[in-house]
Amino acid sequence: MGWIIAAGVVLLIALLLAGRVSVFFDYNGELALKVKYLCVTVVKIPKKAKAKPKKDKPEKSKKSRNEGEEEGKKKKGGLLKNLTFDDILALLKQALTGIGKPLRKLFKSIVISHLSLNITVGGDDAAKTAIKFGAMNIAVGNVLGLLDSFLTLKPLDDLNIGVDFQSEETLYDAYFEMRMTLFAGLVAVIRLARVAIKLFGSLKKKKKANIAKKRALRAQARAQSNSK
Repeated sequence: MGWIIAAGVVLLIALLLAGRVSVFFDYNGELALKVKYLCVTVVKIPKKAKAKPKKDKPEKSKKSRNEGEEEGKKKKGGLLKNLTFDDILALLKQALTGIGKPLRKLFKSIVISHLSLNITVGGDDAAKTAIKFGAMNIAVGNVLGLLDSFLTLKPLDDLNIGVDFQSEETLYDAYFEMRMTLFAGLVAVIRLARVAIKLFGSLKKKKKANIAKKRALRAQARAQSNSK
């Protein structure tokens, strides 16, 4: 009798792991995300919340606002400061190649469909905006290539990258659906967590190397100016 119960539990777990997870991602200035397992919605952003009476918030002092801005600037610098996009992309490729053949087959079971991407590059400086536009095209092409290499990427519904010299900011409009089995999703999360840790370490090393290189170049430039 005990082995029948154990076999039933194992079968139930196997059936649950074989269940399909669906992710619906939509961003157009605001994020809308829904994750469903079978027919049950497990994550929904934004959540519908009951309207609460607004309370007047105490106005922050100028000093505290300035301190907050400075802290935000420091945080924005972070780990990616002193790294070029090519550095980050190369490190990401290096990390993803460590997934291994068996896991690559598993990752291929993750299907991305109905991908729609519209980007309008903005900027009041024509030359700089043109450079940003070219860089954006390259970046999108590289990201799509990575997705197609490791996941199953269905033909895109829409892809448009434009430029608007009258706008000061770049606008993004993206939508996609992703489907996978729960087992594939769990393995992907665990593996990607390991990849993220490895990538984090590589980024720190690369950042230190770039900082040391810049210091060496500045010291060399100072030495040359002093010799003159």
